[in-house]
Amino acid sequence: MTDSADTSRTDESPPESPPESPPAAEIAAPKGVRVRIFGRTDVGMVREHNEDNFLIADFSQNLRSVKPEIREHIVGNRGSIFAVCDGMGGAAAGEVASQMAVDTIYELMQQGEPPTSKDDFVRRIGEAVSEAGARIYLAAKTNRLQRGMGTTSTVATVYEKTLFFGQVGDSRSYLIRGGKIKQLTKDQSLVAKLIEAGQLTEAEAETYEHGHIILQALGTSDSVQVDLSFMDLRKNDTLLVCSDGLSGLITSAQMLECVESSTDPTECCKRLTDLANAQGGHDNITVIIAKFDGDLPDCSEEDLIFGYQPWILPDLPADSTGHSPSKLKSADAPPPGKDVKNAVSIRPPMAAGPDPVRPHATSGGGDDDIRVPMSETPRYVVGVFLLALAVGLIAAAVYLAR
Repeated sequence: MTDSADTSRTDESPPESPPESPPAAEIAAPKGVRVRIFGRTDVGMVREHNEDNFLIADFSQNLRSVKPEIREHIVGNRGSIFAVCDGMGGAAAGEVASQMAVDTIYELMQQGEPPTSKDDFVRRIGEAVSEAGARIYLAAKTNRLQRGMGTTSTVATVYEKTLFFGQVGDSRSYLIRGGKIKQLTKDQSLVAKLIEAGQLTEAEAETYEHGHIILQALGTSDSVQVDLSFMDLRKNDTLLVCSDGLSGLITSAQMLECVESSTDPTECCKRLTDLANAQGGHDNITVIIAKFDGDLPDCSEEDLIFGYQPWILPDLPADSTGHSPSKLKSADAPPPGKDVKNAVSIRPPMAAGPDPVRPHATSGGGDDDIRVPMSETPRYVVGVFLLALAVGLIAAAVYLAR
């Protein structure tokens, strides 16, 4: 036996214990808004090809996909985006338009330095959506096979602890919170305007014959007015973004039931598309489900009263919020046609007009629709034209008389 075998202590101080380490869960959980997300698109039961596209991206990682590394992530200082674009125009043109939209929006939102403020971030949304519309419009004018193509664009983004939306068309965003579901975007459709004006009830809207007419789409005009709105996030909020292939076939109550009965966004997306197909699936179906937790306030009683909230940029007029002129040069070609969702695309009504919900083209043919050529031309121009015509006729008569 050696002396090293004696392990007794002669000092009276207790042995030092190593410092306690925090639980592994605390180490592994970074602070910030955590999102669990998935997206799914389905051709439906009637259409031959899918004209929808969607975008899920984390700008801080410069990553767009539905791979595991983005299905659950912390929202970084550049924000995240979840967008649905419902293409239209027939053949492959609708698919081209919706793909151009998601690619352009991602490209422009990813450029430059991180946003410096919420206004800066929202302005980028409006400019990206507007530029996507300008590019699609130019492509439609320069390619005869793509004339008339367009797409809706419902862009949901997260920056800091707030959801921001950029809306063109009638695809939708919903929020599920505290057992309630509310639409956070406004449809840019004829039906929505008629309901807002009190000329149509929601019950009547379900069977309204012109329910498919939308007022705006990317690519059907050289510029669009992007509707910008927002919603502050609360813990356990769920966001649902979808094309009208889903919202036109299942009710908001059915959406709520699917979301609340499934904690997995992947499973929830599949259940929703399957349900729409079971109801007939007459259109392409696209849905994104995002669930939020992490560094967010708990939901209070006041937070249960929620809905659409516009975001007005301080240095832009309200009627042009989000619009930025395109840097693209227009081509000398006729504008694309108006084949929008098997109906027509109608330019947004002017705010000061006498009838803000009536389409430009009507079937009634009343007196208000009649315009006499040159009726708005200044009188002196008409007088000069008539005098020149008279001089020409006199000169011709003199020449013939010789």
